[in-house]
Amino acid sequence: MVGSSQDGGGASPDRSSSQVLSNVDSNVQLDHGDRPLEPGDRARIWRHSRLEGVELFQGSYRHYQFAKHFHRFPAIGVVERGSMSSYCRRANHFLGTGTVLLLNPGEIHAPAPANSPGWSFRMFYLEEKLFNSASLNFVSQDLRFKEPFVQDNELASSLLQLHRELEQDGETLRFESLLLSIFSRLAERHSEIVGRVFEPTSDKAKIDLARQYMEANYEQNLNLTELAELSSFSASHFLRIFRDTVGLTPHAYLTQFRIEIATSLLRVGTPLVDVANLVGFTDQSHFTKKFKRVLGVTPGQYAPSSQLPPRRTVRRSH
Repeated sequence: MVGSSQDGGGASPDRSSSQVLSNVDSNVQLDHGDRPLEPGDRARIWRHSRLEGVELFQGSYRHYQFAKHFHRFPAIGVVERGSMSSYCRRANHFLGTGTVLLLNPGEIHAPAPANSPGWSFRMFYLEEKLFNSASLNFVSQDLRFKEPFVQDNELASSLLQLHRELEQDGETLRFESLLLSIFSRLAERHSEIVGRVFEPTSDKAKIDLARQYMEANYEQNLNLTELAELSSFSASHFLRIFRDTVGLTPHAYLTQFRIEIATSLLRVGTPLVDVANLVGFTDQSHFTKKFKRVLGVTPGQYAPSSQLPPRRTVRRSH
């Protein structure tokens, strides 16, 4: 099958070409959020200096289950080894080796174990500046992935090839060419152009107004009553409509948005000790647990390695 020739661990990103955002072998990873790191479990996020606007993730797990969450940007990936499951679009899906993940911005999902003894997957998280720098004009249209999970062996092989090459140094032209080829294939096979329909009196429009208010005041201690008043709903009706429309409760959505802001702060070098307070979490421990449940790594792992003090190298054996 696609990807079966690799063990899912991958090589450590080449520090001469990559900004390593988590250190696989440092003891910071032993604090793996709200559950301990088990032997064989690991996760890492990095960026490549020759491909602007992309975050790369590789995770290898046995029993870890992510919280329901979303991303502000498109997320594309492949199940590299074993099988996993994921909640998405109000259903749970079984994803075998080689399954391609195509997640639209805002798409609620939650990776979890399936029936294999272990599983790993690789992801590309794509920012808008990538599309601009690579002249990917078709993305300027309102393009959406039709399905969140697809079987496409050719596409899976291309994604895995590029992701693995981005663990080492290389030529910008090659990376951008591979990426453009992948996006072209995505546009042809698995995407559709959707129009924007504005419904000013619909429940969705009222919920969107509440979401905008939450995003503008994410650092505040918001309550259900003030959010419901924005929509002219009772608190209980607002809670039900919000959950049905968004796929998350208001509190879960706010937590997710705060974490998205936290990643932006960490990327520009904001001290780790300040981030939790700036985005509205009550304490560092609570922030760390929620961050890990969404992204699969702790804030300390995510932060640029230059912010982390030197640490003793530690490896968990299988």
